[in-house]
Amino acid sequence: MIVEVIAVGTELLIGQIVNTNAAEIGARLAENGFDAHYQVTVGDNMDRLTSAIESALSRSDAVVLTGGIGPTQDDLTREAMAMVAGRTVTRDEDHARWIEDRIRAQRGSVGETVLRMADLPEGAEGLANSNGAALGVALEHAGKWMFAIPGVPVEMSAMLEKEVIPRLRRLAGDSTVLRSRVLRTWGMGESRIADQLDDLFASTNPSVAFLISDMEVKVRITAKAADERAAEALIAPIENEVRDRLGDAVFAVDAATVESILLDRLIARGWTVATIEGATLGQVGARLAAADDTRLVFAGSIIVGREAEVGRPEAEVTLVVGPIGPDPDPGRRTTRQVEMTVTTPDGETDRVFDFGGDDERVRSFAIIAGLHLIRLALDHPTESS
Repeated sequence: MIVEVIAVGTELLIGQIVNTNAAEIGARLAENGFDAHYQVTVGDNMDRLTSAIESALSRSDAVVLTGGIGPTQDDLTREAMAMVAGRTVTRDEDHARWIEDRIRAQRGSVGETVLRMADLPEGAEGLANSNGAALGVALEHAGKWMFAIPGVPVEMSAMLEKEVIPRLRRLAGDSTVLRSRVLRTWGMGESRIADQLDDLFASTNPSVAFLISDMEVKVRITAKAADERAAEALIAPIENEVRDRLGDAVFAVDAATVESILLDRLIARGWTVATIEGATLGQVGARLAAADDTRLVFAGSIIVGREAEVGRPEAEVTLVVGPIGPDPDPGRRTTRQVEMTVTTPDGETDRVFDFGGDDERVRSFAIIAGLHLIRLALDHPTESS
């Protein structure tokens, strides 16, 4: 089944908002086995929006539109869908009363504009919005389907997951189970992993894909089968092969993060962790603090300048991040060095990292590297480089 994505909003075209919705929708479609040949971004213009919908319908089985279903005059998605399908726009009176009651309770008066979020093309099904007021839209036209979901990411994600994906799977006649396993890696570049796993990408069920973010490469293995046990049986041999080829570069599975792994290791040992940070400006500590919640493993951070000398905080494990090294050849593409040291009751781990890019890019790389250096020091306490 081919599904096309249309992101609606002039603010996307002019860069006021980054189009994260299209990326998330594309990822969820791929995870559920749907083909997506095009993604389109179109501004708040009725002629261009209807043209984009018509083109999408001509080359796909279903279209998912995100954005343009709010209350303002430039929210045109409902009307554009109705125009393409030759329908009028009607109002879901029950939902309009719910909006009235909600808005009146919040601010006492209700304008007519806000009730547009209860409008639907004639014959369309309203999709429940668990995180907002605007109804989503499911509309069949000429044997194909259009779905409109909010542009607000938290509303979009919930409606996509709860309302749109299940309908698409039913429309595709898909009664199978789809399962994915994500192996998270660090320490190998994207191209090296691609070389190591080259022949595995030819597999279709399970399929193998990867993406890179924050210096971590994620390898996703997805299988479709009659039931969960059969899907897991398809995943297992590919997962084992990936682990064999990548070795210790695989550090986590699925939703686990380097922060959660670190905190689990520290809790198991009864240790606390602190950071003294130059290049990373306290951001390694900030990520640990955010993940720590109420477990009280994180002992604090000290941010230091280039020449500062400070004492060590009270903690069993300490990460020291030096400053960003000087640019050896300004004006050319060169790497910058950042030195890091992790001290634990078992010993000391030192490493000098070479990162390319400007200060902000070096800093973002160093944050991830600092977290992983703590992890490696806990897992392999005698190693130093």
